[in-house]
Amino acid sequence: MTQQAGTGKGSYEQMFIRSLKEGVVPATGCTEPIAIAYAAANCMLYLTSNDIQKIDVSVSHNIMKNAMAVIVPGTGRPGLVVAAAAGAIAGDPKVGLSVISKLNETQLPEINQLADSGKISTHVAEVPDDLYVEVAVYDATDSVRVCIAGDHTNIFLIEKNGKTIYSKDRPAPHAISETKQFLQTIKLKDIWDFALTEPLANIVFMRKAANFNLALADDGFEHDYGVKVGKSLRKSKLQKNSSLTEQIISYSAAASDARMGGSQLPAMSNSGSGNQGITATIPVCIVAKHKKASEEQLIRALTLSHLTALYVHAFLPVLSAFCATDSAAMGAATGSIYLLTNNYEQACSAIKNMIGDAAGMVCDGAGCSCAMKVATSTSSMCRAVDLAIQGVEIPATNGLVQEDIDETIRGLGKLVTSGFGQTDSAILDVMMNK
Repeated sequence: MTQQAGTGKGSYEQMFIRSLKEGVVPATGCTEPIAIAYAAANCMLYLTSNDIQKIDVSVSHNIMKNAMAVIVPGTGRPGLVVAAAAGAIAGDPKVGLSVISKLNETQLPEINQLADSGKISTHVAEVPDDLYVEVAVYDATDSVRVCIAGDHTNIFLIEKNGKTIYSKDRPAPHAISETKQFLQTIKLKDIWDFALTEPLANIVFMRKAANFNLALADDGFEHDYGVKVGKSLRKSKLQKNSSLTEQIISYSAAASDARMGGSQLPAMSNSGSGNQGITATIPVCIVAKHKKASEEQLIRALTLSHLTALYVHAFLPVLSAFCATDSAAMGAATGSIYLLTNNYEQACSAIKNMIGDAAGMVCDGAGCSCAMKVATSTSSMCRAVDLAIQGVEIPATNGLVQEDIDETIRGLGKLVTSGFGQTDSAILDVMMNK
């Protein structure tokens, strides 16, 4: 295992475990509107009256883009206004990204009344942060303002009536966490070796990713969420769902349908995104079932997939114009290769094939269309894995692909970080002027 100066093997193992525990967590609903709900719920902690007079919501460009069209879980309705109302009325700030997981039907009339009252305003905050949420709630006598930056639940400031009651250093724009810094120093081979050799007891918690995300897929097949991508593909006359590829795509899309369509079941997320967590999980589970893999093999494959997805995402902004289900599917490709052939070089080839295939897939906001992008990413993954096993690899003379797998991944990060800078603004301008 490659090591930094002064970093022992034990330190690497501990940091890999920490990266997984921080980067792979349950989340109910799309994390961007959920961040708004979380801020609103925290505001309510410091107000003595539930007589809400006004709520002001200001968010960074990426949050606005990703919260406009996606359904807020349990409400059947999309948007920032509904997210703020749900957080204020039904939010439990103690449970982080599951803040509105216990929202029930009896609360819907009050949520809808507040959402439709005209008391909630939303704005784009002209801030340099990739991720920024500010919510201020006013009752008849008091006001509370909560500010989040850098991470969906990272509150750095709380004010009541203009006076600071909680503060910590605001993350610098584009700041990265300690675990992300660590992941930028390692190699893909380090992840491969860790996932295959770490004592099973230390990574058995990764089994929860399968439990959560397969339950979402079942929910997506059972109900008519969004545009029913997974459900429709499953019953399509063109796709009989007989092949492994068709199963991977339909199950992954169904889970995304449910997650983006308002299901109150949690997703196991990756890098702050439920869709990325779904994409890193479900293909691996389908391949494991196909191969009749053991429980240990499934857990190691999930560990390999999610950690690889975190590694690739370590070179990307926390939010960007790049649809990161594609990078999450690179993790799934690695986990699938382990289950199918246990060949590291083929895993490298699969990632190179994916980077050469779909490096330009753009995120045009969260919504029911995300299930289509999950289907696209998993379809690319299946092709890339199939070709890699047959010895086919996009050569290093092509585009972003380089001889070294880690340099190839870093090249993708450079494209997204430096090359996609104006894309978000263009997308948001189209969305705001429909």
